[in-house]
Amino acid sequence: MPEAVLSRGAQTPVLRALGFAFTLFILGYVLVPILVTMVMSFNDAAMIRFPVTSWSLRWYADFFGSEQWTDALANSIIIAIGTAVISTVSGVLCAWAFQRFHIPGRDAWYILIMLPLFMPGVVLGLGVAIAFGGLSVGDYALYGSRPLVMIAHSLWAMPLVFMLMEATFKTIDYRVVEASYDLGGGPVRTFFEVVLPMVSTGLVSSLLFAFVISLNEFVMALFLTDRDSQTLPVLMWLSLRSAGTPRLAVASVILALTVFLCLSLIMLWYVRQLRKVSR
Repeated sequence: MPEAVLSRGAQTPVLRALGFAFTLFILGYVLVPILVTMVMSFNDAAMIRFPVTSWSLRWYADFFGSEQWTDALANSIIIAIGTAVISTVSGVLCAWAFQRFHIPGRDAWYILIMLPLFMPGVVLGLGVAIAFGGLSVGDYALYGSRPLVMIAHSLWAMPLVFMLMEATFKTIDYRVVEASYDLGGGPVRTFFEVVLPMVSTGLVSSLLFAFVISLNEFVMALFLTDRDSQTLPVLMWLSLRSAGTPRLAVASVILALTVFLCLSLIMLWYVRQLRKVSR
């Protein structure tokens, strides 16, 4: 018995060291490419080369002085906002319906909602382009429009929102919801004034996750955008095929900083809610 205790005690430092080494490896694997890209964005050379021999903000001025690149960035942000709204509204309502009501064919509906998440982007992009590419609303052609890209991106973002909110709704104390009904609160008023404040962290997280998914999505956007509506990842791909300038690194830094900002907002909101609960 003492030998077994000593053996476990000897293994603990080894396991800690292995865990620490693995953590460092993952951090390095994730952070090193991002840091290298950030360094390359300050390169004064005409092509992407490492190491950097001269430093400059030349390519940042070039990026924000280019109407093509700033328009692509604006398209990405507008499409990401629209995708976040569509995905969050539909995902939250679906998750609430699954949690509160008896739905005939529940398992089949669940599979149908989750199916797009496991489909390749090239399949979804090509399918949406073929199915809706020839349609128009009056004189407004759907193909190459921002709304069509928003709907396509929602095919990936909405299932993630649904999964997150379904798990979040399961943490609610439904005695509070029933008390609201007993006090005369209708289903709609209870949902907006009682339920949503209790799941605000999950709601904000879902909104920002959907935004990030759309902002960084490339494959579907490649099939569904034209020159006027192309997103920043699409323009980066087209530019990479012709000339690999540090402007690509600048665009990558902008996308990465946007992701970090969204993650920071999620963490700040989470800490804020914890402080409110602890009071």
